[in-house]
Amino acid sequence: MMEQLKSTADYLNHLKNVKERAFVRLVEIRKLVQELQREEEQIRDWALDYVKDYLLQNEKSADFEVNGIKVNVAVNYRKVFDYPEEIKKLENELKQKKKTAELNGSAKLISLNPYLVFKF
Repeated sequence: MMEQLKSTADYLNHLKNVKERAFVRLVEIRKLVQELQREEEQIRDWALDYVKDYLLQNEKSADFEVNGIKVNVAVNYRKVFDYPEEIKKLENELKQKKKTAELNGSAKLISLNPYLVFKF
């Protein structure tokens, strides 16, 4: 019986170590992603210009190999609208009604999903 407890304790300790390593790696990854996103923001417009001006040459998309990485490149456009005041007002009213429904319990909570927040 003592041997089983020892192996259970060993397993729990191993599990703790695996979870700790996963946490440490996630912190490292999130920090790296943050740094890469900053770099991407700094170079995005130049890269877009390069693709439009030199690579695609009026084509919708094209396949390339960049440093051994095969990639299909296309330029998409995100539409951004400025809506009339009437619609903005309706959106705000809807947001308020949703918040009220959450607070008074008439909205049904269907899930509560945990997530980690890291601030660097």
